[in-house]
Amino acid sequence: MSDLIERGGIPEGYKVEVFDGRVIMTPQSPEQDWTVSDVKDAVKAAGIARERVFGDVLVSFPGENDAAPDLTVVGFDAERRGNSYSCLDVLAVVEVPSEPEDEKDYVRNVRKYGRYGIDFYLIADPFKRMVTLMSEPHASGYGKVAETPYGRPVVFTLATGERITIDTSTFPVRESR
Repeated sequence: MSDLIERGGIPEGYKVEVFDGRVIMTPQSPEQDWTVSDVKDAVKAAGIARERVFGDVLVSFPGENDAAPDLTVVGFDAERRGNSYSCLDVLAVVEVPSEPEDEKDYVRNVRKYGRYGIDFYLIADPFKRMVTLMSEPHASGYGKVAETPYGRPVVFTLATGERITIDTSTFPVRESR
């Protein structure tokens, strides 16, 4: 996967990930892009430097498939390793499902991100018109899950003390196929 990314082998507008030994190539929708952009703006407004916020950048998970979350926020001391970061440096991850009830985002990523201690996992779902914020990671997922309908703000504070407020009123929606 790393070699493919470094050689520029991923077509523009697509996201490629490896899950359970399978390569999944998904075209990014405009709704995904707009939502991620809105969240990135909120993260920057919280005073978090752009060097600590990125999208579709490889995050390595020891002994498991790597991932390229839609948006990742890392800690102050995060160490870049080529074109990737270690999951141990990740404070928060944001995913925007590309299809309704996306198992990757709602099941596999919940387990993986929780197991590796990522403090916050936020799913902004344009189909459900709902933001799910998970916290209190543990070995099989997250201990706390809060759902907020689009239109209401989502607020959380990173381990670094930085408080992020996301205005979801501008999040675009999609109809199920």
